[in-house]
Amino acid sequence: MDLIRITILILFLIFTYFYLVRCFLLVIQPQKKRNVYILVLIFMFLLNIGFWGSRFFRWQGHLPNYFYYLEWVSYTCLGLMLFFLICFFIADLFFLLNKVIYFFKRKSFLEKEIKKNKIHSQRRSFLHMISVGCASILTGIAFYNARKTPEVKKVFVPILNLHSDLKDFNIVQLTDFHIGQTIGLSYVHAVVERVNSLNPDIIVITGDLVDGFVHQIKEWVEPLSTLKAKYGIYYVTGNHEYYWDATGWIQFMQSIGCVYLGNSNKTISIGNANVVIAGLTDLAAIKFNENEKTDYIKSIENASIKSDLKILLAHQPNSAFEAAKLNFYDLQISGHTHGGQMWPMTWMIHFIQYFRPGLTLYEKMWVYVSRGTGYWGPPSRLGSDSEITHIFFKQA
Repeated sequence: MDLIRITILILFLIFTYFYLVRCFLLVIQPQKKRNVYILVLIFMFLLNIGFWGSRFFRWQGHLPNYFYYLEWVSYTCLGLMLFFLICFFIADLFFLLNKVIYFFKRKSFLEKEIKKNKIHSQRRSFLHMISVGCASILTGIAFYNARKTPEVKKVFVPILNLHSDLKDFNIVQLTDFHIGQTIGLSYVHAVVERVNSLNPDIIVITGDLVDGFVHQIKEWVEPLSTLKAKYGIYYVTGNHEYYWDATGWIQFMQSIGCVYLGNSNKTISIGNANVVIAGLTDLAAIKFNENEKTDYIKSIENASIKSDLKILLAHQPNSAFEAAKLNFYDLQISGHTHGGQMWPMTWMIHFIQYFRPGLTLYEKMWVYVSRGTGYWGPPSRLGSDSEITHIFFKQA
């Protein structure tokens, strides 16, 4: 399966190279064709360094310090490339539509088309010049959206027969932080400061916390030790932890005061109410370690069905398909999808993922899907802002 994906990716990169060359040739004078081929080749090389380089060094077990600077260049170029493709495609679509309309409006299309070629070429060149400008502007906007401190999003979950002692109970969720790559210490500090200002009862971290090895980026993650929650901080893994030594990260998170809930649960008392907080290992964990296989039954062992509120932490929203069959949990808290992160993926994600960002009732269990606290890959967010989720409960 990995070989198929890599083959598809390489074919896509080859197509992208020639498509970008063809589009830039419409903007730049044809006599500079050779320069266009070279510049686009350099551009494609730069944007690939981050993706392929991180995989190579991951196998080596160590990322060189200089590589973080290359990742900034690489992933910024990747974001720019995606916007180039979108804007050029829209320009070509518009031009094609214009030609179709012209075809039906003109009787002697073939004769007049020859005379119009030069005009069409100028129009096409103008459209692609606009596309270059639009792609650059969108890249800047998306960069700003990604790098700003996430806003707090309040969510109210209706619960039948909610215990009176839970009317003020609240949870802060952090997920898909992806510390490493282009998210470092200053971003983490800003998030921690904002979370602590909310005075949460508990904090949950639902996976994809990091993109790097413990011994290299633990200083960037360490500020999470200053998070403050009345009843504790709870953590489950996402698929990305397994790329970077999940066992090491679990141990590190425990060392800074987080409670790890991999296929396990804990009951906490809020006044006279009992709340079960349970967690699952990520659905992809079994690919890396059979002992880490997601175990739904184990997640509820020794947990009382009579508890007043039962919450499940699961990185991937699709865990809900099996979790709901237990007829135990009131709410599943997830992330993983980033809400698509960038347009048009913010639209396309609805065809890929059953659960949309936000709150969904699946059978008798609520599922909340966060858009993520950070971002992955390009420092870009457009149409799907990062969030710090603040969850409250209300009487249904």
